[in-house]
Amino acid sequence: MRIAHISDTHIGYRQYNLYEREDDFYNSLNQAVDKAIEERVDIIIHSGDLFNSPTPPIKALFSFKNVLNKIEGKIKIFSILGDHDKPKRRAMIPHKIFNMPVLGAAGTLEGIEVDGVLIAGISNLKGIYIDKLKDEIKRFDTISKGYKKSIFVAHQGIKNFLPFDGSYELTEDDLPRTADYYALGHIHARFLERFGKGWLAYSGSTEICSTSEIGPWREKGKGMYIVDITDDDTEVYPVNLDIRDQYELDMDDRLEEVKTVLEKIPTNDNVKKPLFHINIVDGTANRREIEKYLDELLKGKALWYRCIYKSAKRMDTNIEIQKSFDIKKIFDEYFKDEYLSGLAYDLYNDLCVDDIDNAKKTAYDYLVKRYGF
Repeated sequence: MRIAHISDTHIGYRQYNLYEREDDFYNSLNQAVDKAIEERVDIIIHSGDLFNSPTPPIKALFSFKNVLNKIEGKIKIFSILGDHDKPKRRAMIPHKIFNMPVLGAAGTLEGIEVDGVLIAGISNLKGIYIDKLKDEIKRFDTISKGYKKSIFVAHQGIKNFLPFDGSYELTEDDLPRTADYYALGHIHARFLERFGKGWLAYSGSTEICSTSEIGPWREKGKGMYIVDITDDDTEVYPVNLDIRDQYELDMDDRLEEVKTVLEKIPTNDNVKKPLFHINIVDGTANRREIEKYLDELLKGKALWYRCIYKSAKRMDTNIEIQKSFDIKKIFDEYFKDEYLSGLAYDLYNDLCVDDIDNAKKTAYDYLVKRYGF
């Protein structure tokens, strides 16, 4: 059996309110499916956050309909819900429009057999439901006993792959041990490692969703994993996508680094214009002059750019920086209110990936839940 493992496509996301960026997310998913067809896969497994929102725009639904038309009768597709496309209130999930199998949408581990292989997954759970999540995951090893090969699908953060306490729901000790492949989503960088008797993989997002992803993208690319499962072994290899270039540049007021990068950018009209995130140490130069200069320098060469000004002054403090800290606990101690703390934590997670639209929805849902607006 050959599988394409895709995750975190976030279609419908209009990053920086640019229509071109919204189209980039559609194009990346289309490109991934085209490559899956070229690779002659039998199944596509999507590990959550297919849509950027549980109420995606019509264009996102239309785009996904076209994707399904490409693979109809050729490739089976299964998904779980991520934290972005899972409704925060009781509502129909967008996947239902397409009669698409979604595993574990009710918050329980759900399995399906395909040609003798078990594919079992659970949709995203967090907060007060983490204990339930762990209990459901424990069922996998028991369920998989009747199968020669099995795949575990989840959309959760795991401690080893995230930088600080409070950003993950699970540790590796919470995972089942009998899976031949762990098709994971939620973390946007790519990871692949041996685990138990199989492979543990975060296929990563198919597009750059925040500036923190630029470095990992340059190192490992964006794309998916192709998984070959045979009676004897499981083999995994990456397939990369061609996405729009982005640059994060650190410089002083002289902007010499921008010039250097621009000289290397192809002038071919077929090449997508890149995005620039320019971190400037705020010295003596006038900000208006800097941005006017950048407007002229980047005209016709960049789709979009922004300047982030950083003070050259350093505060002298005696604060000890901890190696790890629990963000949720910090919010709990500060607000001393379960609802406000939960809101702050959800907004933190949304804004960490520049997801303004979902942050607005998070705030709206909070007002409805607490005040009945």
